[in-house]
Amino acid sequence: MEPADSEGAPNTSFPYTSAASACRGESDNCGATSRSGTPKGTKRNLSAEFTGRKKRKEPAFSPDMPEEDYKLWQNLNEWEERTKKVVEEICENLENVNYVDSDEKELLDSLKRKTLKLKDKCLRENMYIGAFGQTGAGKSSLVNAVLHERGLLPTSSSGACTSAVVKVQSAGGRKFKAEIEFLTEEEWNEELKVLVKLCEKEENSDTDDDEDGDTKEFEMAEKKLKTVYGDCGLGKSHEELLKMKIYREIPKNNKKSLSEDTAQALTEKLEPYIRSKSSQSKNIFWPLVKSVTVYVPNSKILPEGVVLIDFPGSGDSNKARDQMWKEHLGNCKSVWIVSKISRAIDEKIADEIFGETIKAATNGGRCQDIAFICTQTDDLQPGEYIREHGITAEEMNKSIEDDSSYRNKQVKRYCVLHRNDKVKTAMIIQYENKWKRIRRKQSAELEFSKDDLYVFTVSSAQYWKSPSSDSETEIPRLRKHIINMYLKERKKVVTDYVSEVWGLLLLLTSLNNSLNKQNNILSTRFKTMSESFEEQLGSLTDHMERFARNLQDQLKRGVDKDEKKCLEVIKRHTERPGTNSYQGYHRTLKAICNYDGVYNSPTFGPIDVNRDLSQSLHSEIDPFFESTFQFNKATRSSMKGHLDVFKTSLNTVIDEAQPTKCMGDNAWVWQCRQKFMKTETLPHLLSFSSIFCFYFRFPASAVFCV
Repeated sequence: MEPADSEGAPNTSFPYTSAASACRGESDNCGATSRSGTPKGTKRNLSAEFTGRKKRKEPAFSPDMPEEDYKLWQNLNEWEERTKKVVEEICENLENVNYVDSDEKELLDSLKRKTLKLKDKCLRENMYIGAFGQTGAGKSSLVNAVLHERGLLPTSSSGACTSAVVKVQSAGGRKFKAEIEFLTEEEWNEELKVLVKLCEKEENSDTDDDEDGDTKEFEMAEKKLKTVYGDCGLGKSHEELLKMKIYREIPKNNKKSLSEDTAQALTEKLEPYIRSKSSQSKNIFWPLVKSVTVYVPNSKILPEGVVLIDFPGSGDSNKARDQMWKEHLGNCKSVWIVSKISRAIDEKIADEIFGETIKAATNGGRCQDIAFICTQTDDLQPGEYIREHGITAEEMNKSIEDDSSYRNKQVKRYCVLHRNDKVKTAMIIQYENKWKRIRRKQSAELEFSKDDLYVFTVSSAQYWKSPSSDSETEIPRLRKHIINMYLKERKKVVTDYVSEVWGLLLLLTSLNNSLNKQNNILSTRFKTMSESFEEQLGSLTDHMERFARNLQDQLKRGVDKDEKKCLEVIKRHTERPGTNSYQGYHRTLKAICNYDGVYNSPTFGPIDVNRDLSQSLHSEIDPFFESTFQFNKATRSSMKGHLDVFKTSLNTVIDEAQPTKCMGDNAWVWQCRQKFMKTETLPHLLSFSSIFCFYFRFPASAVFCV
């Protein structure tokens, strides 16, 4: 296979040696191992080509970013740009390569496919940070403060709340923009059936029904119908409401874009789409909205690709939103559990979100840390706090100046900082202990440990009074936390990409050298390697088949056990918890049925009939999945253990010393091919595990990290 020059004659010099040499010359920056000496024909250094290039404009970061972080960010962008340029050059040159026979054509096609895949590979996938918590916890105010955009997301102290999933990210341009995604007409019609059922008046209702305090969903159903259809919406049937054709006002593609010069102006336009308010007006669309994405122009704080997600605090049981919530939880790199500091230690919803996050991470989620964010730290009465905690005047006087004009402020500040430290210490101890208890019940390892549990104490109101202060509110510290996560993930992605391109360059460099004298010897060597690969692959396949058989057996045992218990489970849920009476429980049962067995009851807590019906099934398969698909620890019973054995065996064969006749002038060529084969081992193993996981409908990210 030979590259053709402009006249059509064969070119004796391999067209990629310049790119390979450049990457070797810049190996310290690319993360590859440098090597003394280069193949003949290498004259050009790629770095010279970049000297005069116009750099791509990137969003500026916070001036408070440490210099070392800023330099790392710049270097990562430069490494990506340089490597992408190398790949583009390879693609262009491959188009000018001629082949002699079918074997060379197959090799050339394979190289083209791999290079195009590297060229199109996205290195800037979004990194999601999800903010979860109860209504009124201050999630929207927190996002506004973190981004230093006062009023970007609507906030209120009068009971209004965010009713849609709101995503915020940085973007280019000068305007604040928003993209609104509506429920499809089919999705709304399905929800409408549930809303109508919830609002139907019960015939022959018992007077004791009022004892049932589980009315939140029914009040929300009435509110949604009145918002969309007006007062006339209540009392109408599902068929009558469908005839009102409310989707005439919704764009056909179920999306709408807004754009304004300021954050406040955009917020005014967004309010009807993302907030539920006690006072209604015309053209209110929030019940029909699935999600909203807000773009902040050239943010100096939020790195490109980082997306903050503000989840509704109310227990909206809409299926489309519920599915989106679950999907986002699994994709979140970081989960923020937001609570008012006054009840952060004892809040049940925080425990539930913590448990769900650990469960999602164990079952393939991407979460790498959990941050407990205690808000409204300035909401405190100093006199009451001093009496409650027995703080003496001597303790305060050590930290407070004698200037009486500022004394009241200083007393409150002392109490705020005292409570912040006290709550942070208590929460760290509390959740580290919960972490340990959870880990003892599971055999799988997580990608993060108890050291990745963080607690932040913030006050959005205090932040706007003193944005640069990091004592009374930890908004600046929270920003630094975001930057650290971003740089860690970005470095990993860019390093892996550079390594993969480096492996390709090694192979291309070796193809430029003649090995005709050793063709027979090398052919025998590759045949030996191929036979070893097939043998190891056969052994690995046997293990995978055994895993599959064990899983099928455990699934069958679990289903058989659950079938015997199903009536008992249903009977337990039809009885009012804690009593032998059925009175006053009908609203909750109705909600359970309307929401397919899953309902978060304000009175009785989370109810999941489906989970209880499948409890035996989970008891059988959970230990299997935890031991088989753990990704941080290799054991004889885990898939990672067998894949590690497979990888080690391949590397042993690849590293085996070659005959003396092969070494001579072509030692570098053979080393290039060895290194290429090693760089390809891991991607192929990951691909293999992905196929296996897809077969079982299990997330590939839960398998292992080699």
